Amino acid sequence: MHNVIIGVDPGSNITGYGIIKVERKFFSLLDYGIIDTSDENFRPKSLEIIFKNLSSIIEFFKPQVLSLEKAFYYRNVKSSIILGEVRGIVLLLASLYDLDIMEFNSTQVKSSIAGYGRASKTQVRFMVKRLLSINEDIPTDASDALALSLCAGLEVLGSQCFPILKV
Repeated sequence: MHNVIIGVDPGSNITGYGIIKVERKFFSLLDYGIIDTSDENFRPKSLEIIFKNLSSIIEFFKPQVLSLEKAFYYRNVKSSIILGEVRGIVLLLASLYDLDIMEFNSTQVKSSIAGYGRASKTQVRFMVKRLLSINEDIPTDASDALALSLCAGLEVLGSQCFPILKV
């Protein structure tokens, strides 16, 4: 069984990551965060920063699976190209570290985490925090990455939804 999963939410300025461990039918949080390259004006340097940071994270946590949102099209061509570059870096890392890749569209992720395919980012973040017992506020990009990790975890377990939570 794949027991450590990294979810990555590639962004033009901020890339989120979230790492969970799957044990039996339980998910535990290992780490999450963002890689902020918004201050970097030179695009190749931004990609290098993302590559080096994610490499370090992968080397430290040694995940077996990388979860990523499926590519989708933007009306803004420039945004699509920039996002494609970051996705390329993430896919390259998956290959270099021999990680299994799981891709999900946003509707699948929202459905599995929040129970509704059109859930807002706020609703998804609320459920991610609840499912992983996170008390502090977390960046949206990190919660999106954790949602991708959780979605992959469900897939690994062969489940489509989380059990009802006890309040």
